[in-house]
Amino acid sequence: MGAGAAVALLLGSALSEPVRAAGWTPAGGLPGLGSGEIWQVVFAPDNPSLAAAATDDGVYVSSDGGNTWSAAGLHGSRVWAVAFEAVPGTGDTLYAGIADAGIRVSTDDGTTWSDDSTGLPNLDVRDIVVTAGGLAAGTDDGVALSANGTTWFPGGLSGDSISAVAGVPGSSGPVFFAGADYPNTGGAFLYRRDPASGDWAAVSSGLPSDDVVSSISIGPSSPALTAGASATASPSGTARPSATTSPSVTTNPILVTTAKGTYRSGNGGVAWTASNGIPQNTFLTDAAFSPLDPNLVYAGADAGGSSGGGLFRSTDGGQSFAAASQGLPTDHSPGEPARQEVESIAVASGRPYATVIAALDPDQGSAGIYREVDTTAPSPPALSTASGSSATLPATAATLPPPTTTPAAKPKSSPTPSASLIARVTGTAFHFPTPLVFELAFVLLAVFLYIRWRRHYYVDGPP
Repeated sequence: MGAGAAVALLLGSALSEPVRAAGWTPAGGLPGLGSGEIWQVVFAPDNPSLAAAATDDGVYVSSDGGNTWSAAGLHGSRVWAVAFEAVPGTGDTLYAGIADAGIRVSTDDGTTWSDDSTGLPNLDVRDIVVTAGGLAAGTDDGVALSANGTTWFPGGLSGDSISAVAGVPGSSGPVFFAGADYPNTGGAFLYRRDPASGDWAAVSSGLPSDDVVSSISIGPSSPALTAGASATASPSGTARPSATTSPSVTTNPILVTTAKGTYRSGNGGVAWTASNGIPQNTFLTDAAFSPLDPNLVYAGADAGGSSGGGLFRSTDGGQSFAAASQGLPTDHSPGEPARQEVESIAVASGRPYATVIAALDPDQGSAGIYREVDTTAPSPPALSTASGSSATLPATAATLPPPTTTPAAKPKSSPTPSASLIARVTGTAFHFPTPLVFELAFVLLAVFLYIRWRRHYYVDGPP
């Protein structure tokens, strides 16, 4: 065989082999977590090596891109949420939202922490978002806002238990979105805050009613039309430039995961369309955009702690998803579907490939973190840069403009005292983000004992 023929044969063999998809591998364990759960994972926005996890036993950190993990100085408490803020010249600030204990802040990668809960309207902090113009925290009683992360003030939606917050900077101040899973005052489940007035408006166009929100994700800026230019609208709500226009302003795709489906907006939350490609009866509970690519999204479902779940990827900004769970564990009981309860996902800003970590809280076994370097993801595009300056939040609520609407203008239900009590008990028992097994067992036991007591007292007669 000649040299040319040998080379051709080798090339033919290589091309005939199937392309191997990237797969998930177990990351280092979380020492000391035991049977505790992992509620959220995040990467530092400017450091793809630095990551943090919120767990039932405090905060864990990784300094090698999620390969290995160690307990931070904050432990012994259930932490719902973690978030990083990149501070030029001083490194990264790490925020932690604690169940019924407020917010803690670390400026040394989790070694030491300070209590920065001053002004919080509620100490059960369920989610935190950091923007260039300020911070927002979702609490069990509305939204809290802060200009610097050290002092807070009530930011609206009092009475609602806020499960998710997200935001982007704007010329009049940060534009925040908030999602509720226990809207105790009734009305909508998703809201957008007007940075100029400080008012929250319900977002509902294209969204079904009674749609409990589990996460809100906002992607990086992508090209959009110059204001006033002509355009055609795509099915996803994103404006497509005509041949005579140029992309000179920016837009951020938004993805909301709910109890009735996943929805995407390409025009700032004005209109929404349902994502497709997700199996029937699978409801995503978390999603994360690549910070370098508005088209690349990873999402997971935790199946409410029962059989099911899964992990999915989108390369068109959340319009459609495909399964991407190769390598994840599928432990389950005989005769039951595979379990892949994905609680949280984070995507790093590193190149050339997307590095992704996923936290799994299986119904059986211990929680764990899995990691993937996705070599099959498309190359990130060139991102546009927003023009103009970004305004910041005021230091206190006193300097906010007066609201144009009062809380009374918000749609409210009129529950009876007994219904209100039931709602409060239910909200306490089935708290964020999914019903816990032992809490469900406690409620069922209480109902059983109550029924037995009623039967004994009213049927058998008092002793």
